[in-house]
Amino acid sequence: MAPPTAVRGKRLKTIYLLRHGETEWNRAGRLQGHQNSPLTPRGLAQAAAMGRTLRQIVGARPTLRMVSSPLGRARQTARAVAEVLGLDPVGIAEDPRLMEHGFGVWEGELQAELALKFPEIWQAREADKWGYQVPGGESYALVARRLTDWLAEQPDGAEVLVVSHGLAGRILRGLYLRAGPEEIFAMAEPQDALFRLCERVATRFDAAEDAANRAP
Repeated sequence: MAPPTAVRGKRLKTIYLLRHGETEWNRAGRLQGHQNSPLTPRGLAQAAAMGRTLRQIVGARPTLRMVSSPLGRARQTARAVAEVLGLDPVGIAEDPRLMEHGFGVWEGELQAELALKFPEIWQAREADKWGYQVPGGESYALVARRLTDWLAEQPDGAEVLVVSHGLAGRILRGLYLRAGPEEIFAMAEPQDALFRLCERVATRFDAAEDAANRAP
């Protein structure tokens, strides 16, 4: 039998996946989608904490290839993590397939008000949460399609650090684990933890913020 780290003589890929830190819109409860808002002080602290946790796992100045969603909050997080790891931020690649789920007409809206403000769209989406496409946006199925393409391109033996988003990160983990939609909907979206995807297992590593940088 082949050892657990090899399949037919090839090293398995390892993906370190993290979500961007807290943003102003996260704190306000607004949907961001393809829109953007800057990281809060706590979000910057979360990014640094995830960088320190990753450094404990892979060491300083690792050989990881870094790739980020092109959205500003992910790029800001990626730069903060690269600084902690001692990596040159110029080397961070960007891939639009790692962008967040597009919410179309809902972007910028308070999540708590969606059902009242957009009752017909809300009901249609609740009836088919995986396949329904909010006007001007995407469905979970469409996001899964682009992330499937990205995942399939990662070569055997690759070690990749990915900075993405809440829903996109859930879908990517679900695809890697071969999970169904209901399992993906139930997954957590932490901004203070990262996941190592290897051997069809997702291992969570929690990151502790410095007490001085925590939100009051």
